[in-house]
Amino acid sequence: MKFKQNYEVYAHDADSKGIMRNGAYLKYMQETANQQLRLEKPSYYELFDMGLAFILSRIHIKMYKPLKRYDDFESLSWCCESKGVVFQRCYEIKKDGVLYAQANSAWALIGVDDGSIKKVSDCDMSKYSTDEPIDTLQSLRFRIPKDTTLTLVGKKRVMYSEVDVNMHLNNRFYPDLICDFIDNIENLFVTEINISFISEAPYRFEIEVYRSEPDENGLIYFRTKVEDKTNIEAFVKTVPLNKAGE
Repeated sequence: MKFKQNYEVYAHDADSKGIMRNGAYLKYMQETANQQLRLEKPSYYELFDMGLAFILSRIHIKMYKPLKRYDDFESLSWCCESKGVVFQRCYEIKKDGVLYAQANSAWALIGVDDGSIKKVSDCDMSKYSTDEPIDTLQSLRFRIPKDTTLTLVGKKRVMYSEVDVNMHLNNRFYPDLICDFIDNIENLFVTEINISFISEAPYRFEIEVYRSEPDENGLIYFRTKVEDKTNIEAFVKTVPLNKAGE
């Protein structure tokens, strides 16, 4: 069974063209997951009080059609059967029964105090809505090709308004962070974002953004660094805005 919440695209979640921002997809997906944990128990914050926290490791988001300002839509999220130390969670966003976006993700459960990695068996997930995965966890993995040239295209400091309970940049800001450094982004529709989270970006630290030119498949690769340590690696795929949804 998939857990569902209904939302509306508010004006502040839309860009200059009235289309939902890239980061808003992840925002609503994660809010739906948080609501599931809050209502079905244990919640994210109850886990945190127990000294545990879910940390996003990888996520692959595919956007098929642009949602627009004030569109009503439903966001679905569910746990998948997991084992070892990797928790799999999937998401869908639908409008009028039509699939607009979906995502597959991998999470780790860590000890807040010591950063230790916990096993799936260390957390009682029996009350959480569970369904079949959209895809395998293997589909989340990618590597930036060794011959790819990444150029420093900008820097960004982590501000207080952007941090989570751990005082690190909240996951939902990363799609917008990297897409802001794509040339001509105002005339493009993002169809895929795949992010591997490698280390965190603490409050007040500076993030350096490195980007490639589009490859033969239209993929743009990113690597961000914090104090010379890799923060995330990602790829983004786009189409011309007038081709969005085709």
